[in-house]
Amino acid sequence: MKALDTFVWRIAQAVVPRFGAAYIRFVFRTVRWDWVGREVVDDVLATRKPIVAAFWHGRLLMMAPVMAESVQPLHVVISNNRDGELIARLIERFGGHTLRGSTRHPRKRKGKGGNAVARTGIERLEAGDLIGITPDGPRGPRMRAQAGVAALSVWTGVPVVPFAWATRRGVMLKSWDRFLLPWPFDRGVYVVGDPIYPEGEGEGESAVEAHRLAVEAGLNAVTRLADERVGRVPVEPI
Repeated sequence: MKALDTFVWRIAQAVVPRFGAAYIRFVFRTVRWDWVGREVVDDVLATRKPIVAAFWHGRLLMMAPVMAESVQPLHVVISNNRDGELIARLIERFGGHTLRGSTRHPRKRKGKGGNAVARTGIERLEAGDLIGITPDGPRGPRMRAQAGVAALSVWTGVPVVPFAWATRRGVMLKSWDRFLLPWPFDRGVYVVGDPIYPEGEGEGESAVEAHRLAVEAGLNAVTRLADERVGRVPVEPI
């Protein structure tokens, strides 16, 4: 059984990222996309300022083509498990890099690469690169930001930019994150919020928590707006 499991896993590693990337590109090219807040993306691309790009786990899929537009190196935080390995290989097909580990508070999280992700994330942001994070990944709660995204932003002074997308049609999976699987030849929208800067002084727990709440509210606002713009019933946090 172990040998069979290993064989199936190797097939999945070879097939899923390749066909997943092909499907994403097909959807991206055939959907008629509108943009809300495109000027924020254009400003980042023009000035090459570092940002932390945040999007909920359920809206991860169609962020890959947007990541590919970046002229700066982009590093996406991905969990250290099998699902994360498949996502990492898929992201690499769009020119992205990955940081493997947890997005929880890096000073409190032991194991799963959390501390290494924090150190590397800070180094990459200070070098002018971009970081992409799903703050409710890898297992939720849905649409509730973990502290890691806020901590990185507070420690470096780099703003968090909330992203979301939605399409009119598609399958909303019954997974914890209500993962949205879009259909081609549809109408969709990308929504980008204003950069969220850390407020106040200091890097303590209160500063991180205040920033975490602001990031969570910003992400929920752009996700709700994206759903409403295409006529979807907005997904609610849990």
